[in-house]
Amino acid sequence: MTKRVLLGALVGGIVVFIAGSLCHTVLGLGEVGVKAIPQEDAVLAGMRAAIHDSGFYIFPAPNMAPGRSKEQVNADNAAYAAKYQQGPSGILVYSTGSGVALNYGKLLGGEVAIDVISAFFLACILAMGAGGRSSYWKRVFAVTLAGLFAGLFLGLEYWNWYSFPTNYTVAYVAVALIDWFFAGLAMAAIVKQPSSA
Repeated sequence: MTKRVLLGALVGGIVVFIAGSLCHTVLGLGEVGVKAIPQEDAVLAGMRAAIHDSGFYIFPAPNMAPGRSKEQVNADNAAYAAKYQQGPSGILVYSTGSGVALNYGKLLGGEVAIDVISAFFLACILAMGAGGRSSYWKRVFAVTLAGLFAGLFLGLEYWNWYSFPTNYTVAYVAVALIDWFFAGLAMAAIVKQPSSA
């Protein structure tokens, strides 16, 4: 069974990688809802001057200093709500990128590793009997549902909390569904719960 789980993980991960690549390149789903920053050169120059550390930034930022009194927290929350209402608001995943070359090989290798590791956990679930002992299509459905769950859980959280565009979120969920449906077709053929004697 261990060999089947490992083989299912490897094949499933590769299928997810290929399906995801096709969704992004052929179907163009990876670009849905993504826009270029207007006046990019000026904005990037301002960012280089103002932001010196890579990280995950939120704006406007609430006061996150520890040790504030309840009154100070209430005052800070009111000030934050006013800044938020005034706008703009958003998140920024920022890398200084100083002297770092874009390495597609490393990024693609990392994606394959992520896909195979993710498929490994679903292969384990299939080996434990998800989708039933004998039904191929139930096992495909189990893998597809897991992919849909992941896409909805992450996509809708980012849409809800960080105002990710609705069309981006729909495309993100669609890619997860497509990726894991095709992976499920392959994994369900490989990973089956052994029939009881």
